[in-house]
Amino acid sequence: MSSGRRPWYAPRSTLLDNLRPHPDRDAALARYAQLAVRYEGTTTRIRQVRQNVIDLLAPRSGETVFDVACGAGAMLGALASRVGPRGHVVGIEQSPEMAALAFAAAGGAPNVQLRCDPVESFVSPQRADALALCYTHDVLQNPQALANLFTQARPGARVAVAGLCLLPWWGTPVNAWMLWGARRYLTTWHGLREPWAPLKAWCPDLRIVDRYHLGTGYLAMGTLSGR
Repeated sequence: MSSGRRPWYAPRSTLLDNLRPHPDRDAALARYAQLAVRYEGTTTRIRQVRQNVIDLLAPRSGETVFDVACGAGAMLGALASRVGPRGHVVGIEQSPEMAALAFAAAGGAPNVQLRCDPVESFVSPQRADALALCYTHDVLQNPQALANLFTQARPGARVAVAGLCLLPWWGTPVNAWMLWGARRYLTTWHGLREPWAPLKAWCPDLRIVDRYHLGTGYLAMGTLSGR
């Protein structure tokens, strides 16, 4: 028998909660604990985007690549194949439920390491030569997370990023469709006009190279400055 109470993930509540000005780790952990079971089945429309991130990043044999907020680990196998046995792929995922899926997806590959930690506090045994940030909006809006990432990367490291963004005012109907679909996968709407903007402090040459999904998705590339 139902108690009559709305579940924590009720659409209206989730939409309003995302008006918070900063990402909320507790909210993200709670949401992804629920999403994990069927996560890959709900992300089919971004599978090609993931491949485009990998192709743009162009990992090389022997390199170390960070897969930031790697989720269920859909990109780990392809990245591991690119860097080869002398390389390393470090998957970073704060949700224990998602990290367990990523561990399974890695299939015991010896050149893949999983870190079940927040991006703002994880520690890597190797410095990154390249970083993949695929649908990681909350990370992009977290200055502490970006600082921790990039201080563990080599100057000149390549950075490929893909995610959601809002269209100008004339795209309001499309924006509404996008926000509804994304409501459980991020915890703040802040920064969605130009979600890549915080990266420019670290990668001044960051540029948008493609758009997806009626303009509500983007792919960008840059290199870490030597500051």
